[in-house]
Amino acid sequence: FKWIKQNLKIKSFLGTTENAVKTQIWVAMIYYLLLAYIKYQTRYSRTLTVLALILKEQLMDKLHLIDILSLSRERLKQARAPDYQLAFF
Repeated sequence: FKWIKQNLKIKSFLGTTENAVKTQIWVAMIYYLLLAYIKYQTRYSRTLTVLALILKEQLMDKLHLIDILSLSRERLKQARAPDYQLAFF
């Protein structure tokens, strides 16, 4: 239980039934394992928390995961710069 609270970042349960709680824990575990697998495959040197933050920030951008993990924070901000041509629509 301590490991779940520390690593899976479940702040509160969305449902009250046993099935809802188990489902939310399983989804959080799958997310954690996918992050660990991405970190292992890309040989990413930072922590899983930093990786999760980067992926959360870049979720809606059309960038490849390898490009995101290899860029520095400054280059990543430049890549996320808004396209002013589309700002009028």
